[in-house]
Amino acid sequence: MLQRRRFMTGLGAMTALVVAAPALGRAPPWPRGKRAAVSLTYDDGLDSQLENVAPQLDAFGLKATFFITEENMEARLADWQALARRGHEIADHTMTHPCEFGGYTSESYARQELTPMEQFLDTNFGAGRPRTFAYPCGDTRLGKGSAEARSAAYRAALGSTFLAARTVVGEPNDPRHISRDRYLLNGFEPTYDNDDPRPASAYVQKAIDRGHWAILIFHEVLEKRMGEGDTSKAVHRQILSWLVQQPVWCAPMRDVFQRLA
Repeated sequence: MLQRRRFMTGLGAMTALVVAAPALGRAPPWPRGKRAAVSLTYDDGLDSQLENVAPQLDAFGLKATFFITEENMEARLADWQALARRGHEIADHTMTHPCEFGGYTSESYARQELTPMEQFLDTNFGAGRPRTFAYPCGDTRLGKGSAEARSAAYRAALGSTFLAARTVVGEPNDPRHISRDRYLLNGFEPTYDNDDPRPASAYVQKAIDRGHWAILIFHEVLEKRMGEGDTSKAVHRQILSWLVQQPVWCAPMRDVFQRLA
């Protein structure tokens, strides 16, 4: 059973839609005159994402990033491969989704969690295309020692394998800093605390106002919310319906990063 750890609470009430000039000092880098970018990301390779998320994304013509773990999704490998063929990004969330990191070194973590997962993805989803990564449980520190040493150890484990890596906290990403921050891209879990579409719209509105890149994070999407971190199908649909009416470019993480890098 996967563990999830809490790192960020939801935002407050929805803000009104006001399309402000981007605070970039130059034209925003988004296609077709869009004012911001949004990446929808789904963690853990859960059945509900195949059954409930994918049909809603298809209905709205949206493509997303799915961070999968081998142990969760292997039983439905053919369904995940079909999802990838429809243009969604299949990305790396480790083999087993560990949430305790003190016992790892950079070498042991790469050997046990990263290298075999990349091999699995290469075999089943095609080799030769760089992938993005999401930190299990949002933890960006590995091993023992000072916070700085543990952060460096995780970065060493990631090496140059990945295009970029996503966390679970922080404001929408400034395009000017993407290359510098590529292994610490900010994300937000809008429905972690409450089954409510307003935190998602408030967060994306910040990206629109600033010309930035918002990365939204979801886990289970169910008929109704069962517990912390879950999203109901109805609220998920409301979020997607609102998104497609906004001046945003909605694309998988890999596509957005490659445009900016």
